[in-house]
Amino acid sequence: MKTVKEDTGGTSFINIIGGLLIAFAVIDFAMSFAGTNLTSFMGPVSRFSPIIFGLIGSTLLNVGKEGS
Repeated sequence: MKTVKEDTGGTSFINIIGGLLIAFAVIDFAMSFAGTNLTSFMGPVSRFSPIIFGLIGSTLLNVGKEGS
């Protein structure tokens, strides 16, 4: 019996969200040097928001990948 693997061939919604979160983390980091706090609603945790958003984004990008 053959096993058929379905290839979606496109970018999934989770990958798009992950990429957007990483892009936001980079923009947030760059804007912090300009003196603009994009995540002031997070309170004192906003100092670490680029790290938090970057980690969440990279996790979402790696969710769909298969191990070898």
